[in-house]
Amino acid sequence: MNQARLLALAAALALTATTAQAQLQGFGRPTAGVYGGYSHPNGDFKSEAGDGWHAGALIKMRAYGALDLRVDGGFSKFAKKNIPLQLENGDTLSFHTDANVAYGTLAAHLNLGPDSAAYPGDNTITPHLIAGVGLYHLDYKFSCTGACAGVTGPDVKTNMGFNLGGGATVPLAGLRPFLEARYHRVSRKAEDGDSRTFLTVSAGIKIR
Repeated sequence: MNQARLLALAAALALTATTAQAQLQGFGRPTAGVYGGYSHPNGDFKSEAGDGWHAGALIKMRAYGALDLRVDGGFSKFAKKNIPLQLENGDTLSFHTDANVAYGTLAAHLNLGPDSAAYPGDNTITPHLIAGVGLYHLDYKFSCTGACAGVTGPDVKTNMGFNLGGGATVPLAGLRPFLEARYHRVSRKAEDGDSRTFLTVSAGIKIR
C-alpha cells in the first residue's frame, strides 16, 4: 500500500512538473521581431490621408500558458491628400495633409496552437489573437493654399488608443515568419476632430 501511495505521489509530482514546464516554456528569454506592410486609413481618416506603409518592431514574453505579453513600436506613413474647400464668399482653398502616426502599444497575444518557440522543431502553423492599448502620435503636417487667412490645421497631439487583430506564425526553413492584420483606433476629443482609425496588414519575422 505504501509503495502504491509513493508511486501515485511520484506520478502526481511528475505531472505537476510537466504542466509547470509547459506553462513556463518561452518565459525568460523574450522573442523579438520586425515587420512592415500596408496601412489603410479608415472612416473619417480616409478623407484626410491616402493608403500608405508602416514598419515596426515587437518584443514579447510568455505570461501564462498560451498567453504572451507583447510590446510594439510602429510608424505608419500615409499618402498625401489634397482637400479642396469652397467658402461661402466664393473663395476657394485647399488643405494639404501629409499624415503619419507613430505609436507604442502594450498587448495581450494569445497563441491558438503550439508555439514553435516553446516547442523547437514543431513546424505547425500557429494562429494568434492580439488586443491592447497604446499611445498614438498623429501628425498631419498640415499646409494650405488659396484663401487661407485665419485657417489653422489640426493640433499635433499624442492620444490614447486601442488595437485588436490576429494573424499566424508560419515556420519556414528554420525561420519564423508571420502575417498579421490589426485595427487601430486613436481616441481624440470632439474638439480635436473625434477619433481616427486605420488598418495595418503586416508581414514580418520573429527572432529568437
